[in-house]
Amino acid sequence: MNGRAYPYRGFMLDVARHYMPVADILRFIDVAAACGMNRFHWHLTDDQGWRVEIRRYPKLTEIGSRRGESHFGRVSKTENNDGFYTQEEVRQVVAHCAGRGIQVVPELEVPGHASAMLAAYPEYGCGVGAGEKPHEYRVITAPGVYPNLICAGKDAAIRFLEDILDELLAMFPGPEVHIGGDEALKLHWRRCPDCQARIRAEGLKDEEELQRWLVLKIGDYLARRGRQAIVWNESLAGGMLPGHFIVQHWRGNDAETAAFMAAGGRVIRSDVEHYYLDYAYAATDPHGIWAAELPDYAKGHEEGLIGAECPLWTERVTNTPRAAELLLPRMPAVALTLNGKDYPDWEAFRDALRRIREQTAPLGLDWADEALWRLEGDAREADRAADEDLKRSPECDAALEEVRRMMEQDEREARGEFGMRN
Repeated sequence: MNGRAYPYRGFMLDVARHYMPVADILRFIDVAAACGMNRFHWHLTDDQGWRVEIRRYPKLTEIGSRRGESHFGRVSKTENNDGFYTQEEVRQVVAHCAGRGIQVVPELEVPGHASAMLAAYPEYGCGVGAGEKPHEYRVITAPGVYPNLICAGKDAAIRFLEDILDELLAMFPGPEVHIGGDEALKLHWRRCPDCQARIRAEGLKDEEELQRWLVLKIGDYLARRGRQAIVWNESLAGGMLPGHFIVQHWRGNDAETAAFMAAGGRVIRSDVEHYYLDYAYAATDPHGIWAAELPDYAKGHEEGLIGAECPLWTERVTNTPRAAELLLPRMPAVALTLNGKDYPDWEAFRDALRRIREQTAPLGLDWADEALWRLEGDAREADRAADEDLKRSPECDAALEEVRRMMEQDEREARGEFGMRN
């Protein structure tokens, strides 16, 4: 992507899985500003934690920000599992970013990754049909994907989301709000009388179209308030989205993303193989970021690719030193590919990274050793093996096995094998 200056140059911190102190977030923002980033995507809510104060709904943080001992592999079970940001702290981060030319993009997940939200306010989750047990929501203590979705059939649940967004908009003045839209298992929706009634009332085909209906409703709510909704690319599975949406592409659904771009849609690139910074250096090293080519879904529609964003998911990132090791130099490497300058060879690109490291050294964040910047051969395989080992623990393996079972069931039901449709 060298040679073109992109208007969206972003990085993401997931603080839902592990809380990060404000002072450390500000240090990462300073590095981002030094290398030309202009967006900070703040992933504040997920199944494993709710991290932002919403005064109208205090149980979101009283209950949703606490989960206790957790099992994400061979990492600490207790470190930074609990905590949230007050509205005053949020405004401090927003002001710090504004002073450095960075807009903050908050994320409220719709409809999935809602376990912590629903643990606090279960009345906004789904009802169940005859013979089904009630859902017991809790803040999740392991990685994975879960069927705990906000109920798309309840008008009160939609008003609940709108109330939360109203408080977020007062804290975050930037032009974009991320509303998620990824990894939403539909197991509960298929059994929910309210969701099935909504499908019938709106003339929808299935639960994928119901998700599109809900995403459109929330996106339109934001548009009326002068904001643009960003969604993960799974939100295209239920059909095309209008032009006031921005799609963030991470994996899968390439044909849908290409069609969205062909229709004039705007896309942020976050392909897992080049931009996911929780992955091992063996999977995503700075050399690979420098060498990344234009993705197939954007070819022929390059003007719709507005930039890229590198997410740091934190299931196995329990503290700031580990976050720094994974972010640096990879986050600056992504920034350098978006700034319009041409780095004709790896050596020139590496030297530019070294200059940023020297410039930001007073911040006290340790960068990954240069041996990891371009991994090859045995060193790459050793790094990959160490990362795989870090993911494993008996408790984590058991949780992920259950997640795999639910995902397989969801796929079978989506194909109609269980006759679930009412």
